[in-house]
Amino acid sequence: MIAARGDDRRGVTLVEVLIVMAVIFFVLLLALTALPRSRETARLASCGLNLSQIGKALAYYDGAVGHLPRVAPPGTNGPGPLGAVLGLFGLDDLKNLEKSGSPPSAVGRGAPSEHVVRGFLCPSDSNARNSTFPAPVNYRANTGSGTDGRDGPFAIGGAPKVAEAEAAGKDFTAAFSERLVGSGPREFSPINDYQVVAGPLGQEPCPPDSPSARRRDAGSSWARADWTSSLYNHAMTPNASPSCIASDDLTARMGASSAHTLRVNVLMLGGSVRGFTPRVDPKVWRNFGPISVKERD
Repeated sequence: MIAARGDDRRGVTLVEVLIVMAVIFFVLLLALTALPRSRETARLASCGLNLSQIGKALAYYDGAVGHLPRVAPPGTNGPGPLGAVLGLFGLDDLKNLEKSGSPPSAVGRGAPSEHVVRGFLCPSDSNARNSTFPAPVNYRANTGSGTDGRDGPFAIGGAPKVAEAEAAGKDFTAAFSERLVGSGPREFSPINDYQVVAGPLGQEPCPPDSPSARRRDAGSSWARADWTSSLYNHAMTPNASPSCIASDDLTARMGASSAHTLRVNVLMLGGSVRGFTPRVDPKVWRNFGPISVKERD
C-alpha cells in the first residue's frame, strides 16, 4: 500500500511579501520621479516652439518691411519688437500668422492694446501665468554684448536686415532669449527681478543689493520697448543675478533667465533655437550678442 504524500503547498513567506513590496515601491518611485521630468520636458519643448514662432514672425516682418523691428530710443514712445510685429500684421496672436497658409501682407494697423498672448508665456514660469501683469512676456530681444545696447540685432535705434546678418555670417547671433517675469507682489527674487541704480553701467557687476532699488515688474508688458519688459543683453550669463538698469534707462545689465532645469532657450537670427546652461563661458555667451561691431545711428 502506497502511503499518502503530505500536502506540498505552503503559504507565502514574509520574505517573499517584503520582496514584492520592495519591487512595487521601486516601480512607483521611478514613475513618480519620471513624471516631473516628463512635464518639464513638455514645458521646455513648448517654450522652444514659442521662440520658433517668434522667429517666423520676425522673418515675415523683415520680408514685409525690409528690416527687423526698430527699438525706440529711451524717452520716446514706441512698441516693443513683439508689439511691432503684432501691430504690423494686425494680429492678436502669432499663431494666426500661418492660418492663411502663406506669409501675411503688411497692413500697418499699429500696436495692439496690451493683453495676454499665450505664445509669449513660458509654461515653466509660474509668475507669468498668474495674471499679475496685463501683458507678461518671457521672451526678450537681444540688444547686444554690452550694457549700452548698441551692437545687437535689436540695438536701440537700430534696424538691421536679416540678409545683412546672413551675408556677414551672423546667423547664429541671438535674436531673442527667455527671461523670467518679475515676482510682482511676491518676495523679491534676484533672478526674476532687477534693481534701478545710478549709471552709466559698465562691464562690472551690478552694485550691491539695495532694498530701495528693487523692482518686481520685469517682463510686465511685451508692448513696451525698454529694458524692463522687452530687452536684454549678453553682459551677464544666463540666470546670473541680480540684473540692474541705470536710472536714465541708457544702460543695463539685464540678463537672460528661465525656470527650466539648467537650460535657457535662445532664438538665433537664422531661426534655430539653442539651449545654454548657466555655466556657459562668459566669453562664449557674449560672442552670441553682437551682430556688428560698428555703431548704428
